[in-house]
Amino acid sequence: MCRLFALVAERSRSPELPDLMRHFRELSRQHPDGWGFGWFFDGRPQVEKSPAAAFYDPRFMTTCISADSNIVMAHIRTSGGTPLAPENTHPFSYGTYIFEHDGSVRMDLAELMPNEYSGRIQGQTDSEQLFYWILYNIDRMGSIVRGIREAVKPINESPEASEFSFILSDGQAVYSYRSSSCREDRHSILYRVRKETDKYPGRSVIISSQRLGRGEWHAIDTGTLLVVNKLRNIEEHKFSSAQVE
Repeated sequence: MCRLFALVAERSRSPELPDLMRHFRELSRQHPDGWGFGWFFDGRPQVEKSPAAAFYDPRFMTTCISADSNIVMAHIRTSGGTPLAPENTHPFSYGTYIFEHDGSVRMDLAELMPNEYSGRIQGQTDSEQLFYWILYNIDRMGSIVRGIREAVKPINESPEASEFSFILSDGQAVYSYRSSSCREDRHSILYRVRKETDKYPGRSVIISSQRLGRGEWHAIDTGTLLVVNKLRNIEEHKFSSAQVE
């Protein structure tokens, strides 16, 4: 399994990010197949990533410190068998979006989308296929929430068991989803609302595959999309196959 992280903070260069990333970096001892950061500068996605293990790569922390954004995503990878290469390392970005993924999708999504989208795929991962499948559905539906709902519906309904979670951001909000087929202890996504303190000014929302430090953490239910906007407002959307919006 890979590990996912996102921070939605009140201000750029939040002083809590390096502290959180020291905890997160420790996880790379069990997830050594690459690391990456994604953030937004002047509304444009910025991505820095490497197929090296985060714990042994000094660029992990220097990149963390340089991420000048109030929305920052991070990922550490365990390869499912695809090569350790930059094109297979998360996060992925296109247009205004940054995306990272954990788990497996047992469908050939490239066959389901137009060449305009599948032709952008550069690596060999199901993660990148899922990213462009989601973007295709967002464009088709004209809404991020509805597009995600439409994208995950055939995957969750497929007889091929897929268990996965992902985090997507357009720079205005962070969208975190855990598939309806996930077993209780797999591909979890948790979030914590941190109130202002003397050490960390401003309120923030932390999203992670597992607890990082103390505080009250809330688990996202399976089949649920968590949306956190730049003002740190939180919405939950529970998807079902019968739902129509």
